[in-house]
Amino acid sequence: MGISPFRANLLFNRGVTDPADMELFFAADDRLSHDPLLLPDMSQAVSRLRSAISNNETVGIFGDFDTDGITGTALLTQALEKVGLATVPYIPDRVEEGHGLNLKAVQHLKDKGVSLLITVDCGATSTPEITEAAALGIDTIVTDHHSMPSDAPTTFPLVNPQRPDSEYPYGDLTGVGMAFKLIEALYDSLRLTRPDHLLELVALGTIADVGPLTGENRYMVKKGLEYLNKTKSLGIKALAAVTGQKIGSLSTDSLSFSLIPRLNVAGRLGHAGLSLDLLTATEPAQAELIARSLDQKNSERQAMTEQFVGEALQQVDDQRATSDSQAPIIIVGSKKWIPGILGLIANRLSELYYRPAVAMVYGPEFTRASARSIPEFNMIDAIRESEDLYRQHGGHSQAAGFTVPTIHLDVVESRLRKTAIRVLQEADLTPKIDVDCEIPLSLVTGDNFEFIQSLAPFGAGNRAPVFMTRNADVLETRKVGNAGQHVRMRVHHDGTALDAIAFRQGDNIAATQGKIDLVYTVGLNNWGGRSTLQLTVQDFKSAR
Repeated sequence: MGISPFRANLLFNRGVTDPADMELFFAADDRLSHDPLLLPDMSQAVSRLRSAISNNETVGIFGDFDTDGITGTALLTQALEKVGLATVPYIPDRVEEGHGLNLKAVQHLKDKGVSLLITVDCGATSTPEITEAAALGIDTIVTDHHSMPSDAPTTFPLVNPQRPDSEYPYGDLTGVGMAFKLIEALYDSLRLTRPDHLLELVALGTIADVGPLTGENRYMVKKGLEYLNKTKSLGIKALAAVTGQKIGSLSTDSLSFSLIPRLNVAGRLGHAGLSLDLLTATEPAQAELIARSLDQKNSERQAMTEQFVGEALQQVDDQRATSDSQAPIIIVGSKKWIPGILGLIANRLSELYYRPAVAMVYGPEFTRASARSIPEFNMIDAIRESEDLYRQHGGHSQAAGFTVPTIHLDVVESRLRKTAIRVLQEADLTPKIDVDCEIPLSLVTGDNFEFIQSLAPFGAGNRAPVFMTRNADVLETRKVGNAGQHVRMRVHHDGTALDAIAFRQGDNIAATQGKIDLVYTVGLNNWGGRSTLQLTVQDFKSAR
């Protein structure tokens, strides 16, 4: 390829194994995009939308309450109103309505004069609700990206690349990505310029939903980041301001750790419609007020998460002290926890113990659960083994959830444990970090740092390069964070000294005396108007 072995190594690890592929990987342009009409039922969906335009119909947009669904709803609302359609966006309440289309929402949309309904990030398994909508005179277009049964009915346009009969070349679009493809097809049919600025919403939703940043997703997120960094959205500007992020320097990391948690928090601690209001705000004062409210809610969510995770860890310790806790799956619960925090609890437990984890909030009639998993265990398949018992269930292989009558909870737990034993009894459940290469510290500076950054956007499917350096000297070390849970260091190796931060590794600070081996990614620390190179340490230990 005419490049150094170090750079060739990084490209090879990201699937660039032929010099002919290198230019497209770096460009990540619309050559990675595909004709939306290749998606199943897209032609029918566009035809129905054109009819709605001709007849001045009112269109309901029903989106899920996470960032993927919210951004997709905001995208469709803005794009359809640009072509003259009146819209009624609807985000369900996490607690009262749960995931998926429901009859309460259908009736509400009917009362608002809706005659065409579009679902975002849901709907592929909502046939009873869609049938009821039809009885009320509402046609439905489903845009979804979740896995679905092979015998799902198609009496309505069901636009989903996961359909068994789909011929679409890329199957990993997110909910907001599917919403954009619908708009792309509609605007093409109307011979209008595609609203590419809405890719900023696609970037937000795709990163939030942990969509793999490969193929078409890589193009959409990279282009979306360009629009985010020159955004005209009052809501995004206000949210960046309250989080201390600078428009012009937004990256997948700043979205993941600053903007997206605040967009998600509205649905976790209240109603996700607040985040939709932010993304569609037309007045600066309104946007600033909502952004401050979301920031405050996020602080509350952080404190609540730490409390609940602490309680969950105690449960795990108690379970492991008994003889009946040998199943390689963690199941915890409480009457006091709230549904919006369950996924965060399960995720933390899965990361800490490298096991699939289920967190539940017990109710007198129904118990709600969120689950997170590891690559060795398909969580949604395990959950589906009890689908005869649920009120609701759904999700992905690594993130799923269900609502079950509490009287059936013991049966569900027993089945999950038996499935985990069957699937994981021979698995090596030792957590591992895949390292791109072992290098001297000096190799991540200068032009090589710029090369590393050119591999972005980073995320699922295209992770930031991970490096290992042995025998680095620790020049300085201290605990940071409200509870001293993080470690900040300055390390020296091969004539190069750099700052480093190790999140949630405060308990291991004793290992920072003398020389250490460390595994890390490299990026920029933007603080006080300055940008300095910083290592984010994933693991470290005393050198031997």
